[in-house]
Amino acid sequence: MPLPNLSPQDTAKWVVLLVVALLQYIVLGVGLYVYPQYCKEDMHTSALSGRAWLNELLVGHPKRIYIALGMRRHVFLALVLQIRALGYMESQQSRLYLDESLAIFLYTCVTGLAIDHVAERFQHSHTTISEHFRKILDILSGPQFYSKYVQLPDANAPPPPAIRNNPKWWPYFQNVLGAMDEDLHSARNRKGGVTQNCLAVVSFNMRFLFFTSGWDGCAADASMYSAARLRDLPIPEGKSYLADAGFGICEALLVPYRQTRYHLAEWARAQLRPANYKELYNLRHASARNVVERIFGVIKHRWTILTRPPHYDMKVQAKIPSALVALHNFILEHDEEDIDRWILDEGAEDNLRGTRREQEIDFGRLSTTGRVSAAEKERAEKTRDEIAKAMWDDYQEYLDTRMDVDNNYYGDIQPEALD
Repeated sequence: MPLPNLSPQDTAKWVVLLVVALLQYIVLGVGLYVYPQYCKEDMHTSALSGRAWLNELLVGHPKRIYIALGMRRHVFLALVLQIRALGYMESQQSRLYLDESLAIFLYTCVTGLAIDHVAERFQHSHTTISEHFRKILDILSGPQFYSKYVQLPDANAPPPPAIRNNPKWWPYFQNVLGAMDEDLHSARNRKGGVTQNCLAVVSFNMRFLFFTSGWDGCAADASMYSAARLRDLPIPEGKSYLADAGFGICEALLVPYRQTRYHLAEWARAQLRPANYKELYNLRHASARNVVERIFGVIKHRWTILTRPPHYDMKVQAKIPSALVALHNFILEHDEEDIDRWILDEGAEDNLRGTRREQEIDFGRLSTTGRVSAAEKERAEKTRDEIAKAMWDDYQEYLDTRMDVDNNYYGDIQPEALD
């Protein structure tokens, strides 16, 4: 089709129209780009702000704050006062008071939700949520708070009541201060999910005595133990902790006999009495060391963030377990009945194998190499044999006085009671 012959005047008109149309499209495009930058629509406009929701929790039904924040009202208020006593001050630019900042941290740990969901709940921006989560995390994992509530027992402290009042453990474990084990919890890096390994020492009244985290998930028990003893974990002369066979035998650890039935689940399935001193020792050792499994179960039920890798960098993630361990001890100090609610809960007994203090440590017997000599192994094995044989002798004497016990009795009791 041939092009129309246009006069110079018509050509000028078409050029002007094309330029005007082009300018209109340019202005429209610039407007579409600039408008969201300078005329943003508010996202968090809910009438139930984070402040209003927290106020509801504080004056509402007691179970609401326990479900949402993982602790009762008086414990929450005591924690606010404790953090304030450590010198926490809101900045003049901050719109959040300390109690709401703490609620953001606790709600995140209880639910394990991503920042998007927490921001929606509290009606704050992602930046605000992340900032206040980190602030509270730094306080709870910091040396002032952590060292106050996570402490190793005194070398001269009397034997724990749980040991002294249990004839199956006393006097055999009279020099045992607690139990030790490792645990894995989920973490996340830029390439996907990974795990962190933690080393925990716990008391028989369900408190943490020592905790270190941030190890790669494939780290061996013995490696973490050696490193911990080289830095922060002094064990007094003549005292020891219960540990599994993965830690290796030494004078500071009482470990079970290898190639001998050990785990409580094995005893429950077999429903048999111990056949020799090694089996009896392993059964009672497992029963006493089970406190570690129980305490891991409690904190993983209370703090879902330990089983759901959070969307924070690895440096932040490494602090979370230490902060929650210290918080666990704080809760029990202010609410002794709290642990009973978790233990009685149907799921709290599941086997959920699931910040070091900045202070000078007296290393005592600590070997600088972390290795155990053949002589120490021999002494440790001798001590274990003496304990196990003393248990067996007393057990045989006990059975001689109970010959009339019906074997059916043993099918209806807990496996740790079979001895």
